[in-house]
Amino acid sequence: MNLTNFRIIIILLILMGAVIVGYTKSSRLNEVELVSGLGIDKVDDQYSITLQVFNPAANQKNAVDPTGGFTYIQTGRTIPEALMKIKRNTLKEAILDTIQVVIVSEKVAKEEGLNEALDFLVRDPRIPAHINTVLIRNQSPEVFFKLFTPQQKLSSLYTKTMVENSKSSWGNLVNTSSERIKSLLEDKTSDVVIPYVEVHGDIQEGMSKRNIEDFTPATIISLEGLASFKGEKLHSFLTFEESNTLAMIKGIDQTVSISTPCPDGDDHFTIDTIQTSSSLSTLKDPLSYQLKVSIEGNLEESTCSRDLLSQSTKADLERTMEAKIKADIEALIKKVREDGTDIIGLRDTLFREQPEAWKEKQNDEDFFSSADIRTSVDVTFIRFGHTKH
Repeated sequence: MNLTNFRIIIILLILMGAVIVGYTKSSRLNEVELVSGLGIDKVDDQYSITLQVFNPAANQKNAVDPTGGFTYIQTGRTIPEALMKIKRNTLKEAILDTIQVVIVSEKVAKEEGLNEALDFLVRDPRIPAHINTVLIRNQSPEVFFKLFTPQQKLSSLYTKTMVENSKSSWGNLVNTSSERIKSLLEDKTSDVVIPYVEVHGDIQEGMSKRNIEDFTPATIISLEGLASFKGEKLHSFLTFEESNTLAMIKGIDQTVSISTPCPDGDDHFTIDTIQTSSSLSTLKDPLSYQLKVSIEGNLEESTCSRDLLSQSTKADLERTMEAKIKADIEALIKKVREDGTDIIGLRDTLFREQPEAWKEKQNDEDFFSSADIRTSVDVTFIRFGHTKH
């Protein structure tokens, strides 16, 4: 056999191998379904589990099918039992490794708590450890996964994108993997917050293709804020603005816009933050807390009737913005204390800075609900932007 014939045989073997591998992969893909979303709900004391799976035909390049996926729903005494029922009733094996988001119903979070769901999510090796858990308010995961959404063909992907985009405002507060939530619950030094979504509009219209055929969808999914927990159970909801304030207290370096009335009129001005930081520390004699918040930003727009070239105007606007942010912080602290939760991190700060005082106060609810918190806010404008007079 000469060298030329040998090379031809090698090339043919490589081509045959590629064809066989491609056929094997194609056959394997035809036998499985890739799960994009997992929903956890409770119906009549049983878990109701919803799986949203990719529709391969709709997710290929240049695909025209708007139906990005399908849903499977089953109930069971446990989450694994419901998943087993789904497996028995479908022709293909559901691959959980591709899950993009876990949606937990308000009912489960409020009545059942998170522990059982978290145990399943942490222990099941098929579910990626980094997947975010999101709460849905006033709707079921089943409805959520049946909605047609603009820009993304699957509501799970749409929500994942919203959560990723919110990191500029809320930072690691939206890193709500099952392992992280479980770790925070077990530490018992701080209460948990989880992002929540709401469905707005006509639900029936949202579950039809018409929802993405018009310029303005009849139904939308919106990321509304952070839900606060007391222990493993849902306790209350923060608005979008309150969630921004919480992130500021927690030291998240935020990119947000904040508006407030001008110092001497009804007009408004807006700061676009470029750097935010904060520190929460304990003080002795008497035992109390000090919260310092520092903000740098640009005056993005102002309708104030003031000379913006004047240093006194700059100082007045900074003081006005400081007062507005301080009022927002104090209002949130009041709300959290009335709720009886500690999402601000008072327990964690005391645990880290004064271990002996922590041993004495860790079970003293009256202390944490009434301890003095001295708040100071420093705002600095880096540059002035658009103005209207």
